[in-house]
Amino acid sequence: MRAVRVERPGQIGMIETERPAVGAGEVLVAVAAVGICGSDVELLEGSRPAPYVRYPVVPGHEWAGTVAEVGPGVANLAPGDRVVAEGFRACGACDRCKEGRTNLCSAEYAETGFTHAGAFAEFVVVPARLVHRLPADADLEAAALLEPAACVAQGLLEVDLRPGLTAAVVGSGTLGLLAVAMLRLASPARLVLVGSRASRLELGRRLGATEVVDVAGGGLDELVDRFDLVFEATNRPSGGAAALRLARRGGTVVLEGISGSAAPSLTGDEIPLKHLRVQGVFGASGAAWRWVVSLFATGALDPRPLISHRFRLDQYDRAFETLRDREAGALKVQLAP
Repeated sequence: MRAVRVERPGQIGMIETERPAVGAGEVLVAVAAVGICGSDVELLEGSRPAPYVRYPVVPGHEWAGTVAEVGPGVANLAPGDRVVAEGFRACGACDRCKEGRTNLCSAEYAETGFTHAGAFAEFVVVPARLVHRLPADADLEAAALLEPAACVAQGLLEVDLRPGLTAAVVGSGTLGLLAVAMLRLASPARLVLVGSRASRLELGRRLGATEVVDVAGGGLDELVDRFDLVFEATNRPSGGAAALRLARRGGTVVLEGISGSAAPSLTGDEIPLKHLRVQGVFGASGAAWRWVVSLFATGALDPRPLISHRFRLDQYDRAFETLRDREAGALKVQLAP
């Protein structure tokens, strides 16, 4: 089969390799679509923290496909099933796994696309216990966005989400827009998207935001101390600081973005003085995956509008260039193995 492999930071290329063998309890999936995430760019550039990657590796953790073969002992899946799969290969035995926080597994870090071969390939092998079956007519390009949606879902599962909240989302990238789409389902009294780029803000309106604010044009001061819940999804140190400002006293802030900043990005006494609850998020648990798969299957969550560019697998170089080019208007860039 063909695959795209990162040999080491800065070195990526197309390879011909053996189709992976299917072991007991595993599933071989023909990949229909795989998204490129900012963490894939970090993997290529070498800026991903060392404990969270093993070179060489085939990237690809946001994907969907069709079961091609099942291994011995797999009884609940069959060739032809349309599926997605959780990325974290949690041990299932540690204290965190036993309490359902499989995203915080205490065993050695293992994730498809970072430590194990991912979906930048024609086929990928994953443990069957991590696979979620989709409806027979599921749009697999849209389903490939369920991984970032599950990360958003994890943040929302950690908070007191109820109808009538005033909510704001800081960041108009993939995660921020998915947060808007999912928060809309909770019937908030007010849902504001704070971000940049007019096209993304307009998409935020289509996904359910009642108001949008372009940070380049100002307007943040009018939102300070107004929101019960603020969901931050940026890759900038300023994102977390802005989220704290927007939350009301006694409010909740969910921090999803990872800026990679070496210096502290949240300083001062704003958290205790405003009596804020601040919730960090790392990846997605099995519960978060089950939630978004259910929403997708019923049609309540449709992430397809976020897909901006599609490329063949052998056009991976153009795909990465498009994602990096701010003038290209890229949101979610996908490969079609």
